Amino acid sequence: MSESEAYTLFLDLASNNLSEFQISTMIGIYQTRHISVSELAGFKNALLEKCIPLHLEKKGIDVCGTGGDKKNTFNISTISAFVLAASGIPVTKHGNFGASSISGSSDILKFFGHEFKINESDLNSDLDKHNICFIHAPLFHRGLQKAGAVRKNLKLATFFNLLGPLVNPAQPAYRYIGTFNCKVARMYNYILQDANINYTVVHSVDGYDEISLTGESKIYTNLGETLMDHSDFGFVKLNSQELHAGHSLDSAANIFLNVLQNKATAAQKNVVLANSALAYRCYHPTLSIQQCLEIVNESIESQKAYHLFKKIIQ
Repeated sequence: MSESEAYTLFLDLASNNLSEFQISTMIGIYQTRHISVSELAGFKNALLEKCIPLHLEKKGIDVCGTGGDKKNTFNISTISAFVLAASGIPVTKHGNFGASSISGSSDILKFFGHEFKINESDLNSDLDKHNICFIHAPLFHRGLQKAGAVRKNLKLATFFNLLGPLVNPAQPAYRYIGTFNCKVARMYNYILQDANINYTVVHSVDGYDEISLTGESKIYTNLGETLMDHSDFGFVKLNSQELHAGHSLDSAANIFLNVLQNKATAAQKNVVLANSALAYRCYHPTLSIQQCLEIVNESIESQKAYHLFKKIIQ
């Protein structure tokens, strides 16, 4: 479809004019072929038009991934959000329940008792007091309730995964985004080039939607693209089992707390540091990776990130 055709179709979907059968059919089409750049851009524009608008007073960074990589990693981007906020970077994190995993960002926050907010003044208050706020996607994208039910029943990664990082209703000026394949990373790079924002899009070439330290990663920014691996961060190469969240939300939550309390394994801590450092550099692009690593590492080792977590969860 052209961008305008995709936009019109998704306006119908976000206006609850499509049946669950039609939504399932649409998902089925994109299970058999890749979505195009024009289609993704049209869907994005329609969702942003239909969402509940949100004006946040601080220029923050969103830290999120597409999900759908089938790797069952622990909540690296959500932990990184706390690390960044404790390091002085305003964070406006967009998130949702996991459609194809046990532990999406909203799952883990709900597990710890966080109450999601929709009132603009409440979210600005969190951002002012804690330097972080959490934007729970279903509260702001009401038109996707029917689609959300279909996705949950299918338990599959779908093209909807591609939209999450692009449709934060606050439209933050800084984005750190992980994608589950290189084609999607290139599409994001193309779409974000015209958005007048600072962005970093990452994809680990062995399939992770984040810097995994298990192999090389492609990095796309508004300044260019590059290839990085574990040695660029001064870390050892990891294996996939070291990043596994376990088989329950309890297990993922235990790792979550261990990282924030500086009690995690070296592998778990290092993968959070690598992603946090790259996100920090997205906000401060003149700094080196090593400078960024030192800053975010201090937030974990001093337990500033953990203390911030306790305040926001209360």
